[in-house]
Amino acid sequence: MLEKIRVILALASLSQAQDLTCPTGITRPTNFYVIGASGGDIKTACENTEAATAAGIAAGMNAVELDVSVSQDNVVFLWNDPIPLDPSATARSQGLFVTGMCRPVFRTLLPSRNMVFSLIRQTYKYANESGTDQEAVIPTLHEWMESFANNDALELIILDLKIAEIDLADFLVQHIMDKAIDLGVARKMRLVSSDYSMAGALQSALSRINEDIGLVSRVFGGTTGTVHFGYDSTENFDAISEAKKECYGMANLGQTISSNGWREYQTLINKMVALRDNEVIEGGNYVPVIGWRINKVEKMAFLMCVGVDGLYTDEVAALAALKQRRDSGAIECCSPPDMSLGCLTRVDPRIIGQGCSSMGLSWYDLEVTQCPLLDIDFLYSGTKLTCRQSKFCKV
Repeated sequence: MLEKIRVILALASLSQAQDLTCPTGITRPTNFYVIGASGGDIKTACENTEAATAAGIAAGMNAVELDVSVSQDNVVFLWNDPIPLDPSATARSQGLFVTGMCRPVFRTLLPSRNMVFSLIRQTYKYANESGTDQEAVIPTLHEWMESFANNDALELIILDLKIAEIDLADFLVQHIMDKAIDLGVARKMRLVSSDYSMAGALQSALSRINEDIGLVSRVFGGTTGTVHFGYDSTENFDAISEAKKECYGMANLGQTISSNGWREYQTLINKMVALRDNEVIEGGNYVPVIGWRINKVEKMAFLMCVGVDGLYTDEVAALAALKQRRDSGAIECCSPPDMSLGCLTRVDPRIIGQGCSSMGLSWYDLEVTQCPLLDIDFLYSGTKLTCRQSKFCKV
């Protein structure tokens, strides 16, 4: 009998009208997003905890990113590493790629989908760098939402779903949106996934309850790294065109999309900002470009000045201070005169390395052209870098 009921409910869900048409008329956000990564200020409290969010709001964030997992008994909770044996989770449990005050610790090797939530709270823990249990409480998503979702300081709530089972999409969307609607914050919500199929399943689930499918986006880049294949593996990377094609509401670009460190990330961000602006000129939607995870002030300033719409950061106070100073008119974006590094051999460390950014994180490659190393160098075997700086200057 129970199985028949499940089949009937499934058929009823599928029979609902679905509108997978991309929304139109999306314009630029009115505010730059200072996004507290992993729940807020993780330098003050353990990641994805209510304490981290409270500290992030106090530090000036106006948006937050939360990592979301789900238990065997379908409790949706805040946690970044639902599979302890995943290489990323293993590395983070040893303190690698962890920039906050706490690292995840596992007293079991079972993934979250194999444990009820009460057991997860006993076996998934947070410890400081010396291994001391911080006794931090893992919140459910609904607990967190009841505490913070309708806080006026938060303009955007990004849920990074660490869940790849597409058969959970309808449950997750219903669970999230029912609470969001109840609290009056549905327009704040954004659902993101690194998995292409999961993103599509979330959109289908949203359409079945007549919600905007543009609330979903993909996340490009990994927490610990991204695998790149072949020469110039990112040459054809185009998150804006994919967002347009797949109806994504944002382009979330991690630094690991780059196969050549900060230098290539600068190039890719500049390219995405230009494509975003060109799409608007041609009458399309505005696709916010969001960078992550940016913790150095010089990088923050560069990205703000080249036109990104928000940044995930672990240094909330620093990014909020930059935004406040820019909004108040104390600083403004500026570009000193361009510089040329001259004609360099192709084995020069700057050519094979970080290019113009070797002069400082606010410098980037404006032009890369071939040049003759000698007067008789008809093959133009050298490379010339023309560099531009993008930074804040005092007014």
